[in-house]
Amino acid sequence: MSWHDAARNNEPAEDSALRTELQGMLGLPPDQQAGPSPTPESNALAQSLYREALRRRRTASAHKPRRTAFLLAAAAVPLFLAITGIGAWGVQQKLRADKMAAKALELETRQNRIDAAREASRSRHDLPALVAQEPQNTPAPASRPDSEPGSSDGELVKPEAPPAILKRQPDQYRVNDSR
Repeated sequence: MSWHDAARNNEPAEDSALRTELQGMLGLPPDQQAGPSPTPESNALAQSLYREALRRRRTASAHKPRRTAFLLAAAAVPLFLAITGIGAWGVQQKLRADKMAAKALELETRQNRIDAAREASRSRHDLPALVAQEPQNTPAPASRPDSEPGSSDGELVKPEAPPAILKRQPDQYRVNDSR
């Protein structure tokens, strides 16, 4: 407790005797008070000095320039880190998507080449069979009487046989009507 504390001055004799005994047991030197005991005027002066010190401390801190730029920068750092992280993730995803699109395009091109090679091999295999099925002495398309009028000279038109239903006699489909 400080020397100007009023509660210590009004301390009972038993408490002060107990304090002295405990100090002796702990090996501490006894309280040495400087000079005579404080007067009420000196206590009032100490209290007023204490209040003045508090007032000056409060007003001095109130007039300090606030560091708003520092506070804004400190608040912006986590936001900046979050935006940077999201941007880096987005760039990584775009690169990944570009790689996948390039691979898909490569696979599609490869599949188109395989399909074209299959078609070419089929046409090479089917060409001798078609040539073997064609009669050797085919007349020119212009001289054929059954060629279509809109066909070109180099195009062969195969005539179709009429359906079997048209070859039947019309009497087959009549119902005997016995009225």
